[in-house]
Amino acid sequence: MNRKEVLLLSIGVFLTVVAWLIADIYHASTEDKIKSRMSLPQVSQYKISKDLFETLKNKTE
Repeated sequence: MNRKEVLLLSIGVFLTVVAWLIADIYHASTEDKIKSRMSLPQVSQYKISKDLFETLKNKTE
């Protein structure tokens, strides 16, 4: 390959990369953003009886 072919090849690669970057930036700017806010999970109030602890204690012994 002579210098002219290398120059044309490198210009082609450069223009391809620039076009790819422009397309990616355009896609990112027009993409739908997340508009709904996530709600926090509701924490339930559980009551643990002492009988449950005694049962677990007896199973480990």
